Amino acid sequence: MAQAEEFVEQDDPPGPNDVPLSTVEQAAPMELVSAGTEVTAHWRSDPEKAVALVHELTVGGELAVDEILDEAVDAAVLTGLLALQEARTAPDPSTAAERGLGAVSHITLAVALASVDLDCLGRGQAS
Repeated sequence: MAQAEEFVEQDDPPGPNDVPLSTVEQAAPMELVSAGTEVTAHWRSDPEKAVALVHELTVGGELAVDEILDEAVDAAVLTGLLALQEARTAPDPSTAAERGLGAVSHITLAVALASVDLDCLGRGQAS
């Protein structure tokens, strides 16, 4: 994170040779974040597809269902919080209200993901 902040604060944008490559230790968390984000995106339009994706991602044993769902919840909450931040800095009350209402769907999604019945996931159904 510190390196990312340094890059953001630089006057000249970093070139392709300036960005450090991820290490083996960083790869697993990055894969988990990616999995959670992907599950969150699918959950909105097709929860069954999201459940199938969770199962697919856990087949190798590198990721656990709970980890993926926790990351999906985190992704939804973060998106909702970013929407609320945009509402806070909106230029007028009408835009602020619109952005605030937009955050509700993200927070609702986070609650839905957090309350998924893991036993139902095993049967390929979402609660």
